[in-house]
Amino acid sequence: MHTLQSWPIPDSYRDHAGDLPDSAEWLPGLSVTAARLAADWEVEPDGPATHGWVSMVWPVRDNAGRRYVLKVSPPLSWSSDEPRCLQAWAEHTDHEAEVRMVPPARASVPDRAVLLPRLDADRPLQRHPDIVEANAIIGGLLAGISEVIAPPGMPTLAEELAMTREQLDPAGPVPAHHVERARSTVDDLLAELARHGAPLSLLHRDLHYLNVLHTLPDEPAAWVGIDPLPLAGLREWELTPMLRNRWDDAAATGDPDRALRRRVDQVAEIAGLDPFLVRRCSQIVAAEALQRLLPDRTDHLFAAPYSIMVGW
Repeated sequence: MHTLQSWPIPDSYRDHAGDLPDSAEWLPGLSVTAARLAADWEVEPDGPATHGWVSMVWPVRDNAGRRYVLKVSPPLSWSSDEPRCLQAWAEHTDHEAEVRMVPPARASVPDRAVLLPRLDADRPLQRHPDIVEANAIIGGLLAGISEVIAPPGMPTLAEELAMTREQLDPAGPVPAHHVERARSTVDDLLAELARHGAPLSLLHRDLHYLNVLHTLPDEPAAWVGIDPLPLAGLREWELTPMLRNRWDDAAATGDPDRALRRRVDQVAEIAGLDPFLVRRCSQIVAAEALQRLLPDRTDHLFAAPYSIMVGW
């Protein structure tokens, strides 16, 4: 269908990739990998390449005109397991459900690459006008995927918590009582995970409103989750990303603390989570993040919501 040659990578991604670990070693290979897999999977380029924070994405079509995206991720610890993660969810969820994770049409685990149905990039849940309905969509997505057991070899919440605890410094810029509360919760969660007899859930870990897209206008209507950063752990760890996004909706209520707590309660009820444990998990994340953002980055996108959650 086409000669095997490297595919274009936008300058914006090259600039961004310079901040990612060892990018000089893996960046040149991404486009070659895309071209090779496109030949193997019999798809052709169908528009300009795009990218997210980590991965490259090329719009493609197959011989029948079906629209896909070819996504290739760099060899980073937090992105390498996406093909296995999506395959695991695809085996246990309804592909026709109105709220679901995106199922891979093809996947190459060694190449950290997936061929995915194309979605409407101009219609993320971030732009949905009704925040309550948007929360319900995320709750429904979590309810549908969170019962899937993590495949062997996934990064674990225990590993993440252990690293987080090392970074929680009571002498840092975050008030010491907030840090101590976060460290206490980390210890409780590590103890719980150590005696956890059942297999751990497969977590998305980055499920927020920008990572839920609508299907294309001429296809059956559905909301579809994308871009997981897989983790094996407790389901209550999942909500922090959606709490720190759409901050304007919370701030506009005049009581953002109450608004975010209500967001927790709503999603927890739909997804069958413990809202108290959700808030404790979010407090850990906020305490660790604010240590990096304060005092010099108080204008950061997430500083305001984290400043609320750290008091939980």
